[in-house]
Amino acid sequence: MAYYSDLINLKDEKFFKNFAISSIYIYILRFLDFALVTWLLTNISQTPSSIGLLIFVKFLPMIFSGIISGWLVDKFARLTLIRAVVIMTSLYLFVWGGYLSFFETKLIFIYILTFFSGILISLDISSRQSYLASLVTRKKLKSGIALNIILVNSAWFIGPNIGMFIMDFLALDKLYLCLGFVNALNLIILFRMPKLNITKSEKNKYSGFTNGINFAIKNKIIFATLLIVAIGNLTAFTFESMTPYFARFIYNATPEQFSLMISLQGLGALLGSIIFFPLLIRINRPGVVFVIATIILCIGSIIFTFNDTYLSGCFTLLILGAGTTFFMNMHSRILLSETPNPLRGRIQGLAQFGIGFFPVGSLLVGILGDNIGLLNSMRIFSFTGVISAIIILILFKELKTKL
Repeated sequence: MAYYSDLINLKDEKFFKNFAISSIYIYILRFLDFALVTWLLTNISQTPSSIGLLIFVKFLPMIFSGIISGWLVDKFARLTLIRAVVIMTSLYLFVWGGYLSFFETKLIFIYILTFFSGILISLDISSRQSYLASLVTRKKLKSGIALNIILVNSAWFIGPNIGMFIMDFLALDKLYLCLGFVNALNLIILFRMPKLNITKSEKNKYSGFTNGINFAIKNKIIFATLLIVAIGNLTAFTFESMTPYFARFIYNATPEQFSLMISLQGLGALLGSIIFFPLLIRINRPGVVFVIATIILCIGSIIFTFNDTYLSGCFTLLILGAGTTFFMNMHSRILLSETPNPLRGRIQGLAQFGIGFFPVGSLLVGILGDNIGLLNSMRIFSFTGVISAIIILILFKELKTKL
């Protein structure tokens, strides 16, 4: 247990327990919702491009609103924004419940509501990660980031499986209405949390919408990390975006098998986060590990396309999930630890802009897959990612810096 002492000692950080409970609470509901929406979509459409488009509209806000939400996080109290997201998430769930109660499900409505949920996710990521970096001491920041990733991965596995299980007993419209009320309880958890406002002098020193962009361009390790975030999301996660298609139309999965398969990457990431925790917080060259993780994920995506059974596909997703742990931890650590507090929101916004290339890649893989076959499309994108990551590591020696 000595190896996990840094993780256990987080309990001594005042208010961290409430923050962690609030985080996993909304993370579970978020993954549960997306599993239900994905199942709805695959009941209506059977093309790779429709799955790609769903991923595209969900993460598209990170391209357009990521930078804006990052600026808002540095402009206003981060806790206030976190609470606002909770309220708007409940409204989103209520709208879903009302729509399913009175109307037949249409693709266009799925895409519209998914786009709105993407906006909420964009704002929540910037505000929560920036708030986390201020809530814990710098000494415990690595552990705080690692634990937050563990919470995300736990929700990734738990959420979809809970959703499909409850769907056997409760109609989908009633389930969404219940989720709206359940989500609102998160406000009680956040009730006594400190606002942790940025001082006026710090705000003035780093004020300006473009200051985050200028800082990122001048700081080479930040700039290189953001490039890898973008390229990795564009090319390394084709397996993730197309897992629903593989489960439903290649492996002919049942609802239970479907939910399990789309959550297995989360289970792999969760196990990886726990097993490799002592290693994660001791890595002193996160830039190099980040690039290696990106390359491994690209190669893993290619391997995934050669699986011809449900079990082999599940096993590959489990392994790739463990690789995702390093990808998520390393870029979060670099961006949070190397950025001044008043700029963290804007840098997180730029990171979301990079993450926004995930839906672009998903859509392009799906469209190309409609023409040359999904398997070939995924292989082309992943191979491009391997070459691009190697080039960036060669061009930016700052990624090899000890941190």
